[in-house]
Parts: sequence; structure tokens; C-alpha cells
Amino acid sequence: MKLLTAFILFVSFNVSANISIKFGTIAPAGTPWADSLEQIKNRVAQESGNKIKIKTFLGGQLGGELEIMQKIRRGNIEGGGLTCAAMASIVPELDLLEVPFLFESSEEADFILDNYLLEPFTKLLEAKGFVLVTWAENGWRSIGHKTKLIKSPADLKAVKIRSQESKVHLGFWKKIQASPVAIAIPEVLPALQTGVVEAFDNTPLFTLAAEWQTAIKFYSVTNHIYQPGAVIYSKKFWDKLNPNDKKTLMGPGNAQAKDFRVSVRKLGESLLDVLKESGVTTYNLSASEKEAFKKASSGLAEQAVKDIGGESSKIYALILEGKKAFKAKK
Repeated sequence: MKLLTAFILFVSFNVSANISIKFGTIAPAGTPWADSLEQIKNRVAQESGNKIKIKTFLGGQLGGELEIMQKIRRGNIEGGGLTCAAMASIVPELDLLEVPFLFESSEEADFILDNYLLEPFTKLLEAKGFVLVTWAENGWRSIGHKTKLIKSPADLKAVKIRSQESKVHLGFWKKIQASPVAIAIPEVLPALQTGVVEAFDNTPLFTLAAEWQTAIKFYSVTNHIYQPGAVIYSKKFWDKLNPNDKKTLMGPGNAQAKDFRVSVRKLGESLLDVLKESGVTTYNLSASEKEAFKKASSGLAEQAVKDIGGESSKIYALILEGKKAFKAKK
């Protein structure tokens, strides 16, 4: 009898019932993010025999990133794909990854994120109610403006610029004497159109996907912030799953980061051509012009460590260690 009871418990614990997952993101349809999430959705359905079904809500259908993050934490929705700046609203140490000019190349960022930061951030996110599946990518952020070309920090003095809702982002704009306004993604285009803000920063990919290029005339390629993202699940939801379902949803884990990165990066310079074709004047900063932005934002990393507290000093030390190791292996 005891053996029968144990067998029934084992079967009930490891055989999944039908599971529906709401997955929120601000990434619009037709973007590499949407395509990568579709791949995850299809893999999960296939491996679970259609017992686990993911429904993706693209383009901020479930709200801005901060709203999506809170809903995941509460377990109101099961998962999401978000930028690290948004996730920093609950896991502040993630804001360190948003420091301007922190990473010198995509390859360096990949190396540090995968080899030095995956484990510590997995633990930090878990402590706040999230399960980290894989890093993802938004890309390199640059500056769009409605009426003028931005070539130097001085060009942004007193300019009303949309800022991501992040202390580091807001701190950067204030340091270079711009006038930042924190606005959620769904409200950015109307804010540009009505003059609430004159400028923004984001990747060429997201600029086009969100149609922000329709409200600007100039786009300066500053590449001042490399912005990672991540795929996460609600720990409240996760803890209710049996081991088989967890394994299916986790899939190959952070190995999936490669797909996100490749799909974003392969578009490359072609997106700048698309901006040009849409009537936007693009400009690549010279080395000296970019250096002026670096100089103007110097000290932000150290200041962020002080402001954030928590495990930020340890995370920053790991970033510096990773940078040394990356240079050594080149």
C-alpha cells in the first residue's frame, strides 16, 4: 500500500497538467525579440506535447516594462522579456549594466555577462521573486532628436529627453546637463509628437519597431549604452511546477542568449539605412566626439555603486575582473 501511494505521488508530481503562460514584453511584432520568443514558445509546446502553451503579449499590451515586472513578481502573469534597466526597479544591481560606456564591445559584454554575471544575477533575481532563464539583448543605444543633430554633450544642454525609468539613465542625462523625463515605452511616441520631449535614446532596431523615427529628423550614433535584456519567469509560478515542466521551460538556459544576440546584431548597419530612407539624417560620432561623451559621463559607475548599495560593489568588481580576463584572452 505504501509503495502504491508513493508511486501515485511520484506520477502526480512529475506528469504535467495543461499550463497556460502569459508572457509580456514591450518588444513589438516583427522584431528579432518577437521571433526569438516565438521560437521559445514553439519549442516548449513541442517538448511538452502541447501541454504547456505560451501566449506572448507584444508591444506593451500588458503595460510598460515596470508594470510588466511588477505583474510577474506578484504572479499575475507568468513570465516576460525585459530590459535590465526595467528589472533594476526591483533588482537595483542590474542598473550597473546600464552605465554608459561600461562595455567596449558586444563581444566583451557577452563574455562578462555569460562568464561572470549569470550566476550572481540568477541568485539576486531569485531572492526578489524571479527565475532567470537567459540573457537577451536590446543592443547599443544612440540618440534621436526632433530638430537638431547631436554631436556633443553640450548639444543636449537643457534638452527635454525621454529617459528610461532607471536611476543610472536619469543620472547620465542630468550629469551632461540634459533635462530628462522618465516616460514608459507606450507613451514615448505621443510625447515626442506633442513636444513633451524633444529627444530620446534607444537602439535603431527599437526606434524603427516602435515607429519613433516618424517623430525625429536626426539620429546620432553614440552607442553610449549597451543594453542587455533577459527572459524571466515568476518564482511564484515556477515553484508550483513539477521538475519536468521546469526542465521544459528552462530549455537550454543561457545558451539561448546566442539566438537573441545573433538575431539583433545581424541587422547591423542596414537599420541605419532604413532610418535614412525614412527621412532621418544619421551621423556617426568621430572618435574624439565619442570621447567627449565618455569624459562627460566619467565617474557614473562608481557613483552608481554608492547609490545602489546591496551587492553592487561585488558586481562591479566582477565586471572589472571580467574586462581584464577578456583583454587577456584576445
